[in-house]
Amino acid sequence: MKRVVKNKENNAQIREDDSSCYLPQYLIEEILANLPAKSLVKLIVVSKLWSSIIRSKYFIDLYLKRSVTRPCFLFTFHHGNRRFFHSISQEAAASSYTTTSRLPLSLDARISLSLDARISPLSYDVCPPVHGLICCQDLEKVVISNPSTGQFLVLPKLKTKRSKISKFFGYDPIEDEYKVLCMTVLQVPYNYSPFVSEEHQVFTLGRAQKKKEATWRMIKCNLPHCPATQGICINGVVYYGAWSFNSKSKGSLIVAFDVRLEEFTLVKLPDRVDIYCSYDSELVNYQRKVALANQSYIHNGKFELWVLEDVDKQEWSKISAVVPSWNDLVGLSLYCRGAIKSFYCRGAISSGEYIFAPTVSDDSFFIISYDPKEDIGRRVEIEGIGAGSNCVTSFLDYVECPIFL
Repeated sequence: MKRVVKNKENNAQIREDDSSCYLPQYLIEEILANLPAKSLVKLIVVSKLWSSIIRSKYFIDLYLKRSVTRPCFLFTFHHGNRRFFHSISQEAAASSYTTTSRLPLSLDARISLSLDARISPLSYDVCPPVHGLICCQDLEKVVISNPSTGQFLVLPKLKTKRSKISKFFGYDPIEDEYKVLCMTVLQVPYNYSPFVSEEHQVFTLGRAQKKKEATWRMIKCNLPHCPATQGICINGVVYYGAWSFNSKSKGSLIVAFDVRLEEFTLVKLPDRVDIYCSYDSELVNYQRKVALANQSYIHNGKFELWVLEDVDKQEWSKISAVVPSWNDLVGLSLYCRGAIKSFYCRGAISSGEYIFAPTVSDDSFFIISYDPKEDIGRRVEIEGIGAGSNCVTSFLDYVECPIFL
């Protein structure tokens, strides 16, 4: 039986299930845009209208525009035979001024990608997140994933018979396209022996592009080099450290790959600055600038960054600092399973704080933040990542994204 309600102003009868109770679309969009992305996965089945709203380019752009203003830390690790992803607000981690802070991590918030027998969660090599998505590599398989929705997409097999593959992930904001750059290595380097990358291939993932039509394309690279670090995408350009034995550009350098134009350019490093390997050298995001964390393992709180101030002029600046009371912050957790727990510089967040994180976890997992303005170091414990969580990788400036793969 339907209950009837009378409007006192015009005495009109309104039924509770009448169209008068219908919310205007702009209000629905506003409500949905303020929800966590993982909630949108459930709400997409409410109605055809809600599904069309959540999948629309307008809504995705609106959601991402707001997500950029509330970046997160993204942690990925494998526990047992599953790999998990979890994000927490950078603002929440930086809002406390106590020496030690604790941020809870609930189990149901973790997202497992071991949904397909073809994917091994233990051998994942994860690229830094780009515009809400991540790119993973499992041996010869390349996978695109959205940690916010828990979805993943296994890309077609690369056109190569070689097993040594380097991959990079980027986003072109002009054409609104994601691209994966993969290349094979002719020879694994030992003692700086000659080697070079070959078979440069690109896979384009656009919102309007049909998945069945997408495939790997060979592109030209006229700059002989071999990748030495992971890549980082800033303003439509993917940067990565490399080695070159070309007579004109011999030694360590930075390669800049323009995602839209699919062109390679070289950036010289400062004098007497070299890239050794991915364990000792890493490119990080320093307030929307590329920075080289050389010898990124932090010893006694000492660290240095080389910041690329001007890409066109290839001008660099050096930052050196010491985190105060480093040993007190790290404490007995400096040792994990009989070995030294190494902390690495992950970059700097918008507040100017530097973030350092380990790659292994024992009974507890924590990161160290350093505020150079106040000259204060803090220990931020992440509850939920502890014993049994292996190979923890931490990323900065991750944004939630409602894109469905």
